[in-house]
Amino acid sequence: MNDAKGWLLNRLHALQAQALTANYKIPQNYKNKLQDTPDISPNEQNAIGEPLLVAVIKYLDSKEDRLKYVQLLIDCGADVNLQDKREKRTPLMYTCIENDRTEEGLMIMKVKGCSLEIQDRLGNTALMHAAMKGRNDLMNYMVDTLSKGWGLSALQLTNCMGHTAEDLAIRNGHHRCARIVQTQRLHMLSCLNRQMDMVGRIGCRQWSAFAAIYKCIDKYPLLHPFRLSFEKKKKKKKKKKKK
Repeated sequence: MNDAKGWLLNRLHALQAQALTANYKIPQNYKNKLQDTPDISPNEQNAIGEPLLVAVIKYLDSKEDRLKYVQLLIDCGADVNLQDKREKRTPLMYTCIENDRTEEGLMIMKVKGCSLEIQDRLGNTALMHAAMKGRNDLMNYMVDTLSKGWGLSALQLTNCMGHTAEDLAIRNGHHRCARIVQTQRLHMLSCLNRQMDMVGRIGCRQWSAFAAIYKCIDKYPLLHPFRLSFEKKKKKKKKKKKK
């Protein structure tokens, strides 16, 4: 633990110095000394295969330090989806597992490209870890993000034991987390049903309606037969107009 923390602080200080030389004007003699040190990658891993971002979340006790270094790594281009070698967990998963890491988790989720569908060695996603630990704020943000991107499949993913995030929340007694997932899942299914009800209707001629339907059908492979049926109806209407 102490060795891992010592290695981490050494790399973080070097990365911080590297960022300073790139962004600020400093005396030439100091700049020369800093340039003599080897470049540090924000995705560097320790001896047991933990990326810097994971190590910051796991080993730093001070919240102020964690927030500062998480932001530093993000600014330096760290891959927020990089998994550790042992458990195959992402930094976001560790913000759900460790206590008092909500702000760090929110910072990571706001990075473009942060995936909520990655599964660890046991098939658990970040959403599932949040459900098991009862992280209401992180769960809220994740579910809201998934709903905006039509991420119904992520809500319905199962781990190696066949449990969804909703199941895990209930099994661990975190009923508020379970309600958050259930409410959004039912809402998305309701929207899906309404959109499918529009398919083939006479009044469904506006481009916005077509776009909504196609987006829905493309997202879910099971609905592709409806698309084929829908396209056949459009072709028949065009032929009738030509006649």
